[in-house]
Amino acid sequence: MKTMKNIFISAVISFFLLTLQLNAIQDTTKVPVKAGEPVVFQNDTLFFLKANLGPFSPAQRSAEIEKKMEDIVSSNLSPDSIRVSNLELFSNITLGKITIMSLSDEDAANAGVDRATLANTYSATIIDKLKIVEENYSTKNMLISIGVTLVLLLLLIFIFLQMKKYFPKAYYRILGLERLKKISLKFRGVEIVSGSSIINVILSLVRILRIALSLLLPYFFLKYTLGNLPWTNTWNYAPIVDGIFSVIVVTVVALIVNRATISLFKSLITKVESWKGSLITTVKIKQFEIFSEDRAIGLILTVTRSLKLFIHALIAYLYFAIIFSFFPFSQNWANTLLSYVLDPLETIIMSFINYLPNLFTIIVILFVTRYAIRFLKVFFDEISNEKVVLEKFHKDWADPTFKIVRFLIYAFTAIVIFPYLPGSQSPVFQGISVFIGVLFSFGSSSAISNIVAGVVLTYMRPFKIGDRVKIADTTGDIVEKTLLVTRVRTIKNVDISIPNSMIMGSHIINFSSSSSGTGLILHTGVTIGYDAPWKTVHELLINAALATSEINKEPKPFVLQTSLDDFYVSYELNAYTNSPNIMAKIYSELHSNIQDKFNEAGVEIMSPHYGAHRDGNQTTIPENYLPKTYQAPSFRFFDTSKK
Repeated sequence: MKTMKNIFISAVISFFLLTLQLNAIQDTTKVPVKAGEPVVFQNDTLFFLKANLGPFSPAQRSAEIEKKMEDIVSSNLSPDSIRVSNLELFSNITLGKITIMSLSDEDAANAGVDRATLANTYSATIIDKLKIVEENYSTKNMLISIGVTLVLLLLLIFIFLQMKKYFPKAYYRILGLERLKKISLKFRGVEIVSGSSIINVILSLVRILRIALSLLLPYFFLKYTLGNLPWTNTWNYAPIVDGIFSVIVVTVVALIVNRATISLFKSLITKVESWKGSLITTVKIKQFEIFSEDRAIGLILTVTRSLKLFIHALIAYLYFAIIFSFFPFSQNWANTLLSYVLDPLETIIMSFINYLPNLFTIIVILFVTRYAIRFLKVFFDEISNEKVVLEKFHKDWADPTFKIVRFLIYAFTAIVIFPYLPGSQSPVFQGISVFIGVLFSFGSSSAISNIVAGVVLTYMRPFKIGDRVKIADTTGDIVEKTLLVTRVRTIKNVDISIPNSMIMGSHIINFSSSSSGTGLILHTGVTIGYDAPWKTVHELLINAALATSEINKEPKPFVLQTSLDDFYVSYELNAYTNSPNIMAKIYSELHSNIQDKFNEAGVEIMSPHYGAHRDGNQTTIPENYLPKTYQAPSFRFFDTSKK
């Protein structure tokens, strides 16, 4: 509540000071109509001079008249002795041997009267002013002025003593208002205004009243005293007194604002530190910590302290700028200081206002673009869901086509918006755009080739997500397709990223494209000696295929004899499957079944060197498939001497 009180006091006094400043600015911004050079005596403008008199300018004439009147006052000469003498060329206003001023026909013409009448008028004005001065310096008036000043001084001291006595009592009584403490204004259960808040506001208003009286009473006393005493009423005291008073007020306001700022930020820092673990928690993605509580609190406190320093610097900057504006000799300094802030701010504001038509144009273009893309998204989603069917347009083309069209719309929108961007017509902006374009052209040639290849592959449809393919030497399932690369997961569960331009330059084998129909034909070869009947071999191979899971029973597996070699026959088993993604597993099971079937039938899978003679050699069939009475044949010897 103390912080709120300080802020409220600062706001009220700032409003009061701002009102005074605006009035002063309005007064200084009025452009006066120049009526000539004024003749001023003791802060009173007597008349104006426009014409030269011989070599003397109006300003020189005015200064000389003021000096002659000062000499008359200091010499205690009687103004009743002032006379007007009209000569042939000039009219003189004199007092004894002192010529106060001379008037020419040009002066009379500027005033619109004859020279004698103008001389008598100016003479009467001078006499009246000198009599007033003479009366002010009389003993009677001096004693009255001193007496009034002393009375006012005593009254001022009395008022300050009473303020010192009664204001603390008023503070104590306000704090003891028990009825107000019970007041509570609530809205839907939330307290809007409490009784203690009302008491603090009243207390703040009374303190503001005390501060205002403490400043205004000495100010008015000083102005009245300086204007009432004959020794000081001729001084040009008003700007100095007003300036000093304004400096005091601004200083008080600056101190209050500075104190309120310190209290506000101290309370804010305490609040931020209390948010740890409640409003501010650690930011994580799964188990990865992005931002800890301590770092978040530290960042917020750093920003808060930086803002505090900025506000203090701004208060000091504005304080000196406002103080300089109170005195004539330093007003140029104030204008210079304020121009450092106001000129850029004015430039920014005016630039923003002038840019509003272009900004509205950009907003309309973006609005149309946004809803055009939304419409296209709905349209292509309907194609993807097969709710809208276009002849010869495959549903898997919907998403990439939408992305391409969206990119083209964005590019067209950027081209249309570009002339409306601020600074787009400047040579610097255009030069940077060209430079970035050149860098992009040189640095993205490979990327562009991959993008083009990605677009071509999309509409060629050589594969889709989930297909088992072989690209160059890589075999695996397609897991992702982008404009730049295609990712393949091999049978070893390794992800390989292949640039689309490389795919375009390589051959592509798709094992899954025909699997939904009759099926993919898996084939494997064996070589069997000529001693095994080929029909038996065919039957064994087909039985091995039919015994393999994921091999289709229909169409039925078939065998091809691919060659008749010197020592063996080459057989190729062909079988259909609809599961190309597990080819490796199917091949492994198929080879196992081939071994089992041939071993069960007693047909050896061996080539090429055993077939004709088995002289002392153990059969290659595993022992668990051989009869218990099996014995390896003995060696045979032939007598060659009988030849």
